[in-house]
Amino acid sequence: MKLSAEQIEKLYQFTRKHFVEFYDVQTELVDHLANDIEEQWQTNPEHTFEAALDVAFKKFGVFGFQDVLEAKAKALNKYYWRAVWDIYKCFFTLPKLMFTLAMCCLSFLILKYTPHFGYTISGLLVTFFILYTVKVVRLNKSIKREQKHTGRKWMYQELIGNLGGFIGVAGAFVQFIPRLSKNQGVYQDYQIMLISFGVVAFALLSYVILFIVPKKITTYLKEEYKAYYV
Repeated sequence: MKLSAEQIEKLYQFTRKHFVEFYDVQTELVDHLANDIEEQWQTNPEHTFEAALDVAFKKFGVFGFQDVLEAKAKALNKYYWRAVWDIYKCFFTLPKLMFTLAMCCLSFLILKYTPHFGYTISGLLVTFFILYTVKVVRLNKSIKREQKHTGRKWMYQELIGNLGGFIGVAGAFVQFIPRLSKNQGVYQDYQIMLISFGVVAFALLSYVILFIVPKKITTYLKEEYKAYYV
């Protein structure tokens, strides 16, 4: 005996009632619950839908669906950062390594010959903060528009929406720069090269995180849930 469309919708309502707000996780749980209920009906066809659902849900233990949510979030986070690393490391291998080195050299020349090293660094960082913030705000607005349009919330959207916290890494980098100089803001060539490399490396990482990987994850999940992603 198979579940009806109405009963499937009740399973979705059941997952939402138990604090599962992400549609991708709801879909996996509904599939699991539906299979469990149908297996119960094979051996006990007199079992009501509600009774079978209660038995299926109890198998998740005292924490209900929370363990599944945590496992899903951990797996998605792992996939996300693996994707970031796979794309990011390409900038340090041929042929993209040539572009990275060119950017490092350009940054070095700008910092070495600028008469106002501190102002130049500050200007670069302020520009970065502005661009980063604008992109994060746009990503969040795009996510909210999609959620409003589809009426569905996906776990990957939560991950992308929290990218604003990554900007704290830039703050740590800013605090590190003055420590390189022991002579009142005078920097040696190797120190300027280190700063240049840090600026370029961080800029490339931000580009991968903000522009490339969100599209990659969206494409992957649309394929993974193509029967539901409408």
